[in-house]
Formats: sequence, C-alpha cells, structure tokens
Amino acid sequence: MQLDLNSTIDEFLSKNEVNDSEEEYLKDFKKKVEQFLGQSKISENTDVGNILLIMLSDYHYYSRLNIEKIFTNFHSYLVPRIREPYTIYSPISSEKDVTRMNSSYFYLQKFLEINGLSNDQAINLSSLYLEVNNKHLRKKVNYYDEKRCALTQQEKELKKTYSKLKYIDTVVFIDDFSGTGDTIRSFLKNAAEMVKEKQVIVFVIHITEKAKQAIHNAFQQFGYINAYLKYEKKSNGYFEKNKDLVDERNKLLRFEQEILKSEHPLGFKESEALVTFYRNCPNNTISSYWWNENSEWQALFQRKNKILDFFGDRKHKEIYEAVLYNLSLIIPAPYLKKYDIKEVLYLLYLKEFPNDKEDFEIKKILGYNNDQLLEHRNRLLSKDWIDNQDNLSSKGSSVIEELGINESFFSDLTKPKSLVAGSDSLSFEDEYIPIRLCKLGSKKGESSFEKLTVQNSI
Repeated sequence: MQLDLNSTIDEFLSKNEVNDSEEEYLKDFKKKVEQFLGQSKISENTDVGNILLIMLSDYHYYSRLNIEKIFTNFHSYLVPRIREPYTIYSPISSEKDVTRMNSSYFYLQKFLEINGLSNDQAINLSSLYLEVNNKHLRKKVNYYDEKRCALTQQEKELKKTYSKLKYIDTVVFIDDFSGTGDTIRSFLKNAAEMVKEKQVIVFVIHITEKAKQAIHNAFQQFGYINAYLKYEKKSNGYFEKNKDLVDERNKLLRFEQEILKSEHPLGFKESEALVTFYRNCPNNTISSYWWNENSEWQALFQRKNKILDFFGDRKHKEIYEAVLYNLSLIIPAPYLKKYDIKEVLYLLYLKEFPNDKEDFEIKKILGYNNDQLLEHRNRLLSKDWIDNQDNLSSKGSSVIEELGINESFFSDLTKPKSLVAGSDSLSFEDEYIPIRLCKLGSKKGESSFEKLTVQNSI
C-alpha cells in the first residue's frame, strides 16, 4: 500500500486538530517528516519507510490546546459527581522510582492549573504508602497523642496527610497514557489499603484495550468497591487491529531490532502504540518514531529523557541546595555574584522548553505565585532578556553563554550531591552558592567550600 506524503501529513494534522508550527514536535512538520523518511536507513529499507508513512495516518498527537480542552471537559464531568472539599487528586507514580517526576505529575499539575484547583488538593499516595507501610509507623501516625508520644517533623507531616484521608470521600488519579496497565495496576495495589473503600476515579487521557482490562481487573482483585475508569481515547496496537499486516509487522520488528538496536522494538512490551503528547512521547509507541539512542537515527518524535525534578517528593530545600551546588561547579567564580540566581534559572527554563513552557512549572521552580511571576517577567523584560511573548532573547542567551551553562539541563542541576558536612556546609537559609576551592587551586586537605552571598538567592 502506498500513500502520498503530503496527503498523509495533511490527514495527520487534520485528525489531531493541529497545525505544523505551534509546538516543538510540529514545527516545520512536513520538513521533519521528509527528513525522517529520507534517512539512509530508510533508503536501504524502503518497505519500512512505507509502513512508517502509512501509520502516520493512524497516529494520535495530543497538543497543548487539546490537553487543556480534555482536562476542562473531565472536570465538568467530575463536578456533579464529587464533593470538591472532600476530594483529593494524586499522580500515578512510576513503579521504578516514585520520587522522580513522571508524566503523571506533570499532567496532574496541568489539570489543577487549568481548572483553578489548589495544590493543597494534590497528594502523592505512592509516597505516603511507602512511608507508612510498616505497621509500627502507621500505628504511630494514626494514634499519635502529642502529650504521650513525640514524633519527628517528618512523622508529623505524614500524620497530617494520612489523617486527611479519613475525611476524604473521593480520590481522583490522573495519568496521560497507559499501554500495558502495569504501572496503574501496581499503583492501585499499593494504594488499596488507604482508599479502596472510597470513590476512586482513574482518568487516563489515552489508553489501550489491554490496559483497560488490566485496570478493571485490578479494581476487582484489590477490593475497590466504588471505582471507575475514565479515558479520552482508547486504541489497540496497530498490528493487533491490522492482523493482515503480518509481513509488514515482521519487517518493522526486524528493522527496530537489528538496524536501530532499539531496546523496545514496536514499543515497550511490543505495545504497538502510535501516541505522542506535546511534551514527550511514551515508550509504548513504536520505537522508530522516538528511539534516540542511535546516533545515526533521527526520530520524528524524539523521546525526551531530561525531566524536571521539582514535582517529585524531594523537598524543595534539598532540590535548591543541589541546584546551587551544581551551578557552583559550572559557573566561573567571578560571575557567581553577578546575576540574580532566580533570573538565571528562568532563562535556563526558557532555553530548555522554548515552545512548551508552562506557568505552573516555572512557578514551582522559583517558588512564586502569579503576582511574583509577573513581576519577575517584567524585570527580565526591562533588561531585554526576554521578549513580549516570553521567549528567550539574544541578550538572555548571551547571559547563559557567559555563565557557561548553555549545555546545562534542570535534570542535571537537580541531581543530589554529597556535600561536605561542617560548620560551613550548604544551607538553604544562608542564601549563597558554594565555590569549590579546589577550582581556585586549593591544596589537598583544605576546605572545599567557600560561602558567597547571592543577590535574591533562592
């Protein structure tokens, strides 16, 4: 089967209600598709190129505007079915590491922002489960008596959160995509003891039939008595619903295994999904479209492995300390006091997400409310570091280059570092960026940190 490239691209854009210039993945989309299908590996495997073009007409792309409409509609669905003061929202954390932000964190925050809901209504139930899953601590948290038992600050916070569940009658879980249902199933298993007797609503933007069945089975297996699954769209694996394309499937599978050396041929667990969101592409998607570990292959929707760590469960103080410390290892010493650190972080954010910036993200990073963010932007505008559309200007780019951080990403800056303990160890309240004296020629055995005051430091 042959398809015309132009008509296929038009069908993709029309079906997904997008244009070819509004977002990073779609900018100059026709040119990107031509380059994608014109690669040497495709020229040597023309049948695979035809398959990849054909599948584009069946591809699901979720733009920012589409996501916002979906979340608005979902909240309208919720309103008559919940009591808002007695409802909490939770992300569905990754099975491997719940302390890292995954897409569920991002889309939960997006949902709250779009619908004007407070962050106080969001609780990460996975982290709460990990902290109170041992009987001793759970008993201590549940039956705490301030006069008889002294809790640590962490335990007090846990008690406050865990006790809040007693007065909640509805829990809403939000995720962007489920290909196998494994992550949500594991999450429901962990959360069952806390919420299985409440009204539970799991909302997934896009889901496969396999994942749908797995989630419904989990409701029953783990004792949920009033649970519902809602989703915007459901699909089957591409070749699962096109069973006559056995030869095409085998060719594509071999191509991804032998030529691309993909770790997830046909997508994670061969999910065969054709889905991309404006901020990232799920690894359940057929990997030719996103695989980025082959230097000789340029994916059409390259998967972004860099993530923001400001939405996980590490304390902001800990994250900011890591940012300040890591910046001190990169920025030349003479420049450490030259610029406001929050202004630098804002410029870095615009560099990393030029077409996909989100107010709720930058507010989270800087610890700002709406008024503070507006004031911050006006200050950057007055310096001509950003333009009226909140884009990084040439002057702003020059600042980043001057500081030597033009190759830095937030995912690198938030990595924890082992700081030297002592009277001069890094403190969030001290408002300084440490300098490693070894960079200035200190001798072995000497202190490796020096305090520097920073203007308006985090």
